[in-house]
Amino acid sequence: MDRTKNKYYIILGALVSMIIGACSSSSTIQTGSYKYLYDYESRSLHPEYVLYHFSDDSSTVYFRIHSEELLYARSTAQSPFTSKLNLSCKMTSDTASDTMSVQIKDVQKEKPGWLIGSFNIKMPQGSWNIMIEFTDLVRNMTHTNYLVTDKTNTYTTHNYLARNATNDEPIFGGTTNTGSTITIESHRNRDKTTASIFRLDSEGKLPPPPFSPNNPETPVVTSLTSEKISPDSLGKYFITAEEKNYFFTHDELPKGGILIRTTSIDFPAVKQAKSLEWPLRYITTKTEYEQIVKSTYPKKMIDNFWIECGGNKNHAKDLIQIYYSRVEEANYYFSSYTDGWKTDRGMIHLIFGNPSKINKFSDREVWQYGEDNTTNQLIFVFNKEASPLSNNVYTLNRDPAFKQYWERMVTVWRTGRIYND
Repeated sequence: MDRTKNKYYIILGALVSMIIGACSSSSTIQTGSYKYLYDYESRSLHPEYVLYHFSDDSSTVYFRIHSEELLYARSTAQSPFTSKLNLSCKMTSDTASDTMSVQIKDVQKEKPGWLIGSFNIKMPQGSWNIMIEFTDLVRNMTHTNYLVTDKTNTYTTHNYLARNATNDEPIFGGTTNTGSTITIESHRNRDKTTASIFRLDSEGKLPPPPFSPNNPETPVVTSLTSEKISPDSLGKYFITAEEKNYFFTHDELPKGGILIRTTSIDFPAVKQAKSLEWPLRYITTKTEYEQIVKSTYPKKMIDNFWIECGGNKNHAKDLIQIYYSRVEEANYYFSSYTDGWKTDRGMIHLIFGNPSKINKFSDREVWQYGEDNTTNQLIFVFNKEASPLSNNVYTLNRDPAFKQYWERMVTVWRTGRIYND
């Protein structure tokens, strides 16, 4: 998942044609049946998006994709290598729907880097489901993303835009690095003279196992320390990130706002020693885990653990690659107020791997392992939670019956009988 830091911007001007569909009455919810929804390596395109409501009737979609994922071709021997992209957007609420598309051409640069751009969409107040299809027309390949947004008030996440103060680039993925300065703006809250910042612990606890009677602990915003902050003359708020997570809002309750997480510069990748230690807790005993954490040479202890699981160094390398690839996938897809691998979906993804099928609804996800109506069928249901901190919080329906499946899979890991999905 590593990417170089080079970037360049697409200016949506002469190279872009835009088609906006007429509004029509429609009512749909976000649904779909998938197999490889959270398998990063199975997808060749990984566009990222930031949605920002800058007015009561219009919004902006910022996007980025790495140029190494695009195919550049030329029509003649004299013409430059060029990529051709299409972004189509379908917005649906209970009372209306709208569609639009943007075509982009990008001439290949000397060095690969992030391709960053934006486009505006008409979006009146209401609750909306958004489907964005990103198509590389040269490769004839499409990637689909889904966004859900609430524009009924001015405090929800998408009413805030966080940028890197150094280059004014939108913060994709909601994460920044220690020492970075970020700016936050909110056009729909320009009449407010102060805002509140809450600081959260950046580590967080592991979720209980799937057979536990307890659900994960969720941070209660009102119990956290907060301070008031004022904007500059342009309406921007400045924050210098320390080793904390920050929740920013104008809501006094608060029921909505934007969360900015401070992570390592490698995130969502796993490279640092601590990043290798922590996820092992799912498959180690308490004693084993404490020995690793307290060791003067934790990396050596981790290597020995995997060699014991795999039986030899070569198979240990395979196990390490599979395990930590799943950690990175979980970080990429499931992060909310904590790292993705520490969430319920991350826990199941890490231990059980990719489901045979995922049924995705607006209020839940249903993960199925094994074939339909067989004794090997195992189903996990994750309910979407209404959280001011994130739109990506899902809680597992826990069941004591899951204990036998969990213990079996932990044994499979510890005896080295795991292979790529």
